[in-house]
Amino acid sequence: MRYFLLVILAITISLSANNKPGTKLGTITGLVLDPSNSALYGANIILEGQNIGAATNENGEFALKNIPEGKYRIVVSMIGFKAFTDEIEVKANTTVDLDVSLDLGFYETGTVVVTGTVNPYLYEESPVKTELVSKKVMQQSRAINLAEALQFQPGVRVENNCQNCNFTQIRLLGFEGKYSQILVDGDPVVSSLAGVYALEQFPEEMIGQIEIVKGGGSALYGSGAIAGSVNLITAQPSMNRYRADYQNTITEGIADNKLGVVAEMVNDEGTSGIFLFGSVRNRNPYDKNGDGYSELGKLSNESVGLNWFYKPSGNNKLKVSVQRIHEERRGGNDFDLEVHEADVAEAVEHQRWGGKVKWEHFLSTKLNYNIYSSVSLLHRDSYYGGLGDADEDGVITDFDRVEALNFYGNSENETYISGARVNYTYGLNKFTAGVEYSSDHLKDDSVKDEKYHINQTYTNFGVYLQDDLMFGYHLNLIAGLRMDKHSELEDMVLSPRLNIKYEIIEGLDFRAGFSTGFKAPQTFDEDLHIESLGGDQRVVRNIDGLKEEKSYSFSGGFEFQQNIGEVPVLFGATGFYTRLEDAYSEVEAGTTSDNLVLWHRVNSDGAKLYGVELDFGVRPSQQLEVRAGVTIKENSYDSEQEIFDGEFSDKFQRTPDLSGIVRVMYDPLETLSLIGAVKYTGTMEVPNEATGKIVETDKHFFDADLGAAIKLPFITSFKASLSIGVKNLFDSYQEDLQSGADRDPAYLYGPQLPRRFYVGFDTEL
Repeated sequence: MRYFLLVILAITISLSANNKPGTKLGTITGLVLDPSNSALYGANIILEGQNIGAATNENGEFALKNIPEGKYRIVVSMIGFKAFTDEIEVKANTTVDLDVSLDLGFYETGTVVVTGTVNPYLYEESPVKTELVSKKVMQQSRAINLAEALQFQPGVRVENNCQNCNFTQIRLLGFEGKYSQILVDGDPVVSSLAGVYALEQFPEEMIGQIEIVKGGGSALYGSGAIAGSVNLITAQPSMNRYRADYQNTITEGIADNKLGVVAEMVNDEGTSGIFLFGSVRNRNPYDKNGDGYSELGKLSNESVGLNWFYKPSGNNKLKVSVQRIHEERRGGNDFDLEVHEADVAEAVEHQRWGGKVKWEHFLSTKLNYNIYSSVSLLHRDSYYGGLGDADEDGVITDFDRVEALNFYGNSENETYISGARVNYTYGLNKFTAGVEYSSDHLKDDSVKDEKYHINQTYTNFGVYLQDDLMFGYHLNLIAGLRMDKHSELEDMVLSPRLNIKYEIIEGLDFRAGFSTGFKAPQTFDEDLHIESLGGDQRVVRNIDGLKEEKSYSFSGGFEFQQNIGEVPVLFGATGFYTRLEDAYSEVEAGTTSDNLVLWHRVNSDGAKLYGVELDFGVRPSQQLEVRAGVTIKENSYDSEQEIFDGEFSDKFQRTPDLSGIVRVMYDPLETLSLIGAVKYTGTMEVPNEATGKIVETDKHFFDADLGAAIKLPFITSFKASLSIGVKNLFDSYQEDLQSGADRDPAYLYGPQLPRRFYVGFDTEL
């Protein structure tokens, strides 16, 4: 109902919007070229402070129509090139011609980012350090979903936390997944329940780009952004084209097949467009150590969705997005039997509907507002359990078979977010003010003991204000404050932030920031992943009176990004420090009479994390780019935590202190693209629940990828290419995997996936 009302409201407003009779309108046309004077296809052209934009066609041509008379700042940008900006004046019933040649840059430059400020900034001009995964990098590295797209980012670790069902999480600078907020188009609609498996559920076809901002982000996004935010920005229609992609991946003879299709269409006037996507994936179970239990579970996923926009006038836009994801996964053993007849089975089926309605209105070049409403509706059927081990005589009893039927469960999760935001420019200041309300209802009965079932609604109301103060193009100051009232907290939570960017000389920037984050004591993602140990269930619940966690993050560093001669060079060094107060930790609370292994989440006295990130890049030609990054850090609790009975540690578990990446992208021919990448993962501490011990790993992992994409010139009616490659070339993978029904499925570390070979076929019309 709220969606329907918002659409009606937006349409009603649009009927009385701009472009009234007598409005004076003009046009801008032009051509965008690269340094060799070749046409750039897909370059973006926007007018700052307006809702007017276009993309170039295959000939590099563009046209902006129905522009109200006035002066504007035009921005021409393209991934891999430095953006072009200029002041331009549009007069009524006239056409302005503008031809632009873009200089070479890195694959991040020329991209508009929004996560750090909620307002659009060119990547190279953003006052908040933002890391970007572009569509080009995703496609060239053959990433098929969000989890794989994040694999080669410094300070970002995507890990598999369960041998059975492959529950994945993101660690930013070592913090657990629950401290990182996953956003979809800027909204925290990936709830605790959805976050358990969401990283593999969002397909590449749905994603336009990914933005990562490290450090507390509650001043903008409310509860959850303690370690940082990962913003999945959905693909938007910008031109007329159609694409299909097939990929077959083989892991020691085990197949993983994925098929995706995309269609985007924009009318000639640029007033309406639609982006449609669909994706199907099927993976067979894989047993790495030959014990009969899967390391990678059986998986099938079907996803469809659309993004649609309509512009009643030059300064208004209505945007609607809808996604539907259906996924089934199962791990354990005896896949030919029903799940309750297996020794161990973790099986889940998800039905997720998500979407957003947003109305944008630019009242003038100085004042605009937007109203939005997002939703996520998730249903999950689950089974966490099994028969377990046979008795001393090797017999599974009737009692065991009846007991195994108790492990079926289901969950319902409805998440709604609605809000409004106003931007007003006054002199050197750009003020942003907003309100946001969220409701997250969770009903979960996955645990066999009804006492631990959940039926709870969490609400949060937030109000925020931000001042973006710009002194020319050399100095930016951003100050912000948000107040949140969460249903699980008695008092309001204040979240301030302060950021500065100063251009010391051309190409050399200094950035520094202070940000805060908090996390309310509600149910977290890992609480809803019920690990099965020998047929028993392990569950985590919060104790009464649990307080919110708070983080205080400081960062500062220099970034040099400039051409030396005609070669773009990048070097950056960023130091970071995060203080965590009332940090959450877990203590074992024993085993219940029905073999439920119970853990309690409690507040500890605090924790800290500090270190440095180093970035390097060089692009000696338009065909070659080399990027590298290293993260060196330390993290610890203020006092030792009892991980198991008699086992203590003050270290964050499952996180290395040293990690790094190197990525090389090379196009030696117009018909050939090559990519090579290496990810290094250092040693770490890992808890082993099966033995009740903390293991200090001594293995260093080097996860290397090699791939090639070859355009097929003999197909002339449409574009087509063939991709081949190998991921984790050296099969750098954990050697001491747990075995059998009594294994600890969470005893995992190192690279997420073993060696696998792939072949793919892409077409585009």
